[in-house]
Amino acid sequence: MNQNKIYSYPEMEKQLKNWKNQYSSDVFRVESLGFTYAKRNIYACHLGAASAPHQFAVTASIHGREYINTTLLLRMIEYYLEHPQDDVQISFIPMANPDGVAISMTTDAKRWKENGKGVDLNRNFPSGFGLSPDIRKRNPGLAPADQAETQHLMKFVNSMTNPLGIIHYHSRGNLIYYDYHVTGQLRTQIEKMAQSARNTTGYRLASGTKDTEPAGGFGDWCVYEKKIPSITIETGFLKTPVPKWQLNSICGKNLFLLRNLFASIL
Repeated sequence: MNQNKIYSYPEMEKQLKNWKNQYSSDVFRVESLGFTYAKRNIYACHLGAASAPHQFAVTASIHGREYINTTLLLRMIEYYLEHPQDDVQISFIPMANPDGVAISMTTDAKRWKENGKGVDLNRNFPSGFGLSPDIRKRNPGLAPADQAETQHLMKFVNSMTNPLGIIHYHSRGNLIYYDYHVTGQLRTQIEKMAQSARNTTGYRLASGTKDTEPAGGFGDWCVYEKKIPSITIETGFLKTPVPKWQLNSICGKNLFLLRNLFASIL
């Protein structure tokens, strides 16, 4: 990988194909979860044996302007290809909203969050759909999961037979959202994930916030409806898109996150 580049959709696609040619299918597999409205693929990259007893997923760029996290996930893929994790298949979805990323990266709408249809995908999931207090400025769509990207992500999560957890990367704030209104084992699992992520990254744990109330978010649906331990990690500071000069620091803080997390929960 080019360590000095923020990857666009075409550049990401090229890198994924390079890895597919370089590694055998029992080490690295890449698939398209489906197409966006502009006919871009939403790629999922799987590291480790498909028969592994656990699955773990990491997503990024569900908001167009947060594309710095796509490059972070590519760096993580590069690292974990060389440092495989036992007993876990890790699935990376490095660009969940490629149409939105393209708009943010290539047009004057640099702060574009939505997909190609102008819908905020992180308000389009069924859990708490339409309940967000910022509904007037963040278009959730006309109905729960009426966007193609949302449907593809839900189908992917539903295909996980024994999900260990999901991490959703967003920007900005250098903080970790984890304080969902759940109890019991699910609460314990989420807290362990959050604390491990805190220990690795140094990011602040955000507790007592409205951001974990059901509001149509991807994380909301994963936790409240699918009962999958999930946390949201917000990288970077100052503004979004996060400036390129923060990339190496972000990668340095997050590169070993999964290694340390699995050591603490497996």
